[in-house]
Amino acid sequence: MKNFLSLPAGIRSLQQLTPKNALNDVLAGIIVSSVAIPVGLAYANLMGVPAIIGLYACIIPVFIYALFGASPYLIVGPDAAVSNIVGLSLTAFSLVSTNDRVQGAAAIAIAVGIISIIAGKLRFGFIANFLSRPILTGYLAGVGIELMITQLPVVTGIDLPKGNFFQQTHFFLFHLSSIHWITFALALCFFIFIRLCVTFKPAIPAPIITVIIAIILSWAFNLPEHGVKILGYLPSGLPRFQIPSFDYPITDFIKTVLAVTIISFSSGIITARSFSAKLGQKIDANQELIGFGIANIFSGFFQGFTITGADSRTAVGISSGGKTALVGITSAISIGIIITFLSKPLGLLPSSILSIILISTAINLIDVKTFRFLLKVSVIEACFVIITVLGVLWVGVLQGIIIAIGITLLHTLLLSAKPRDAQLGITSTSHDLVNFNLEPNAKPIPHCIIYVFEASIVFFNEDFFINRCIRIINEYQNQDIRWFILDASVMTIGDASTLYALNHISTVLKQQDITFVIAGGHFNFRKIIAKSDIIHQIAGNKIYESVEIALNELIAPQLTDTSQHHHV
Repeated sequence: MKNFLSLPAGIRSLQQLTPKNALNDVLAGIIVSSVAIPVGLAYANLMGVPAIIGLYACIIPVFIYALFGASPYLIVGPDAAVSNIVGLSLTAFSLVSTNDRVQGAAAIAIAVGIISIIAGKLRFGFIANFLSRPILTGYLAGVGIELMITQLPVVTGIDLPKGNFFQQTHFFLFHLSSIHWITFALALCFFIFIRLCVTFKPAIPAPIITVIIAIILSWAFNLPEHGVKILGYLPSGLPRFQIPSFDYPITDFIKTVLAVTIISFSSGIITARSFSAKLGQKIDANQELIGFGIANIFSGFFQGFTITGADSRTAVGISSGGKTALVGITSAISIGIIITFLSKPLGLLPSSILSIILISTAINLIDVKTFRFLLKVSVIEACFVIITVLGVLWVGVLQGIIIAIGITLLHTLLLSAKPRDAQLGITSTSHDLVNFNLEPNAKPIPHCIIYVFEASIVFFNEDFFINRCIRIINEYQNQDIRWFILDASVMTIGDASTLYALNHISTVLKQQDITFVIAGGHFNFRKIIAKSDIIHQIAGNKIYESVEIALNELIAPQLTDTSQHHHV
């Protein structure tokens, strides 16, 4: 049993196959391959590498991940956001020739794989959290819009100059007279077909149907003679083992690889988590890092590029009845057979068809539903979406996302520097402690201030904590206050700043003959208090388990001996 559990999830799933499940998974894998082929061709086109490279990225890495990945139901492959950033990175490295871009893409994939495995072993799965939901929503929307503009030259025949999104859009609008109408009409018809299928009949494999019909039309009407560009020659056969040669500044290369790693893993882990939730399964982010890493290394060494979790292909596999890693294995084998025997017909495919598949994918990247939700519940996070979109479109994908992450981290720091706080009291109808902010009619417990600080006390909120405590103490200056209870229930950590702040408050309270009480707090917070002199300055020389226990042990007995008619 122990040896079985130590095997990768993909291999374990294969050992549990039954003849019936195997047949279902084989059929599901064939259906997945029909979706993966047009997508692979399109993403290769996006990156500026030969279309066949996109199919290579759908064979070996998919097969390897199926065996060694952490989620047997997950299908990996080229991804719009990842392919876009890799393509932009290759351009930034001034890689112009086809061979140089292929070598560069493979080298990035291998480096991403190595870093992913190391990060997984070091349990750095949390790096996916660097891209919060608003940042990822804005990033994907920005990438989607950027994708659309980059595909316009292929769809319309209008060559765009270098520049950002706004500059290229301006140029395009003023050169509409240069449209190649046959190419545009062909692309528009199939685009409408794909969008209608996506909207009303998502079960129809619109991309592969589009590819097949477009190839037939290209052959029947000899579209290249009418100025319609086609893929042209595609080499047949499976990808070969190849060590890529890539000689560029190591600093720039590392920056690119780190960015691609974070984006590819974030995209992949979101896909894995969403489907695992639907299937009632759990995933290990660190194991996913390792699985993605192994697949990317094989992808790079077998003429592919960076891959990650593929949501559309995974959804197709699951909806088609797939349950094990055999789905991914069958998909990889199916694509291998197709490029071995059918590469010549694929060469007749008009390039504009791949572009409209990309544009359709780009539209799906713009998550209007999530933006509306954020606009409703958190305007500031909706603003982060807009900032990220504008950053990606204005200064580029990498720079835009770095700016957006920087702004969100700054916002998080500001929230932590001035966290929420409140006083606690009781109402006339209940003796339960309530928050003054939530219950305006609540009153303080006689002779007592109960203060809750909704964060750990650290160096960047230390002064804020001290000032808030002193301000509240001064508000009760003319009243008979005997106890100041700090509700530390949310405090998880403590350091020198914590001790300094508490010592400061202890001194202020001592000067006013008020007893300092601390209640609640997590282990690390309690531990550092116990090691310091603060423990001897607080009531009972201990931290009480809760505010209620502190009230019962310290205050209730003394209040019993006082006049019941005393009001605060």
